[in-house]
Amino acid sequence: MGEALSDHANEYLRLVLRRERGGALAYLTNLVDSKNLSLLQTFHILASAQAEVGSLWEKGAASIADEHFATEVASEAIELFSNKFRKYYREKIGTALIADFVEGEYHVIGLKMFAELLRFNGWDIELHDSPLSITSILKHIEKSGKKFDLICCSVTMEFNLKELKTILKILRTNINTKNSLILVGSRLFTSKRVRDLMTDEETSKPLADFLAKNFDEGIEFVRTAKRAA
Repeated sequence: MGEALSDHANEYLRLVLRRERGGALAYLTNLVDSKNLSLLQTFHILASAQAEVGSLWEKGAASIADEHFATEVASEAIELFSNKFRKYYREKIGTALIADFVEGEYHVIGLKMFAELLRFNGWDIELHDSPLSITSILKHIEKSGKKFDLICCSVTMEFNLKELKTILKILRTNINTKNSLILVGSRLFTSKRVRDLMTDEETSKPLADFLAKNFDEGIEFVRTAKRAA
């Protein structure tokens, strides 16, 4: 498994790929307790392992079944550790919509983890982790009358960037979302070429307020933006 992974992520992933669901969750639980890990540090391990599964699948070294099983275990781990850290969650400071807007984007583990990290930092979250069209989301927002300070989404596949740009343009102009901060997360944003694609060709303005390559960047942007508000 990946040399770039931490020893902890490697061991967790080894157990997952051996279908040792209980062993993988117990390993993480013992690690959190013994090392006094934060929720963010715990999710880093999960995210690294999940990304490695995807990489192994692309190389033919892991099956679709392996990826699906890893996703199931990661979902259980998110619920487990979110509950474990719940007593440390901060008072509400804002409202955020986190949604899987892009059709064909089924890798929502990162969205789920980021939603919990925002909750930990005091955000009231509405999470839509099943694919919904932007039209459906906007109709829901209009009907509910909710105003969101922050809107978050993610993308994992480069061929979905064109659709993402269309969605961001809609969010930038819709009466119910145009004043919301927009945050997009993706490992793809390690590439300057990809980051540069996230601009409006007509105005040359960025389509999102921030493009986060990882959880740390996303959380830091949200904290800074909230302090400046």
